Amino acid sequence: MPDPIAHTRLTRRQLNRATLARQLLLERAELDVVAATERIGGLQAQEPASPHIGLWTRLAGFQPADLDRAIADRTVVKGTLMRSTLHIVSASDYLRLWPAIVPLLEGIRRQDRVQPPDPRRLAALQARAAAFTAEPRGLGELRDHLGASEGLAPDEVLWWIRRRVAFAHAPSDVAWSFGRRPRVAHALAWLGADDWPASTEDALEHLVRRYLSAFGPATAADLSQWSGLAVGKVRPGIAAVDAAGDLRRFTDERGRELLDLDGLPLPDADAPAPPRLLPMWDSTILAFADRTRLISDEDRRVVVARNGDTLPTFTVDGVVAGLWWAKVEAGGRTRIAIEPFRPPLARSDARALEHEAEQLSEVVAPLEPAVYSRYQRWRP
Repeated sequence: MPDPIAHTRLTRRQLNRATLARQLLLERAELDVVAATERIGGLQAQEPASPHIGLWTRLAGFQPADLDRAIADRTVVKGTLMRSTLHIVSASDYLRLWPAIVPLLEGIRRQDRVQPPDPRRLAALQARAAAFTAEPRGLGELRDHLGASEGLAPDEVLWWIRRRVAFAHAPSDVAWSFGRRPRVAHALAWLGADDWPASTEDALEHLVRRYLSAFGPATAADLSQWSGLAVGKVRPGIAAVDAAGDLRRFTDERGRELLDLDGLPLPDADAPAPPRLLPMWDSTILAFADRTRLISDEDRRVVVARNGDTLPTFTVDGVVAGLWWAKVEAGGRTRIAIEPFRPPLARSDARALEHEAEQLSEVVAPLEPAVYSRYQRWRP
């Protein structure tokens, strides 16, 4: 029997509430770190503080030490995945997603157009790097171990290897678990796995399922934006989900086809959406080709810098409404300052944001009192 709601038209407001619900932003959830990380499709992690803040704004009772423990226990792992950017995902997701991401990483070319080593030589270097990183190594150590090759300087060799070998980032005894000089280990060795459990085909299907459960309903172009893979590359994964009978379809207000997993709830368009503070590079803002369900095109130009830096934001009624910054005041007290795009805020929203800001300041103050301060050069 045909799906009775197939191709139902969804408004932008309905899509907004669906995204917020799946991203745990309508209400804080009672989930452990691993389950939450899988539920929301991973946490972008260029900036060490962001995964912790991203979970704090989504989980009831979350403390940064909760994520630190999961990282130390290796039940979650930091590595290069979607969009060729650093993410924290569950160990299971990393192993199942990596084969789908490999073509993206292998397709990246240097801006100076330096060509990679001969394929056979590159394969030998990859094996050498994998063996050397059976235990964590600094990038300088790895560069020196690999050395020069076929006219390429050691730094150039390392550039290619970092886009060919699955490296997990090993934590350090610092705030937010990771410093700015990474130590890397081969992911299979780090996670105690013998091999990748998924073929490329199975990995693509898992990628599609993970995305739609975290961000659907969405277009194929949205899925492409989140993953970094061309639309044509993800279509086999979409087809596999469809063949299993788990795909349902809608359209948006512009008549574009939206994909979703069967059985996932769609909240009412009027579901309350309390104000929330989002970290830098929160995937909620980055996971769509058309981001207007969450942020206007005008405001996106303020939030996302030309170099891709995505500033810390806050939402009001589910929509990005401004930026926030941590400031250290006289006496050493950390205060989270709210900077709305269009003041003044409604009194109830201002009060709710003040409460959120006070709670977040208590989280960041012991670890990095002026978190993100070096990015304030991009402020409007």
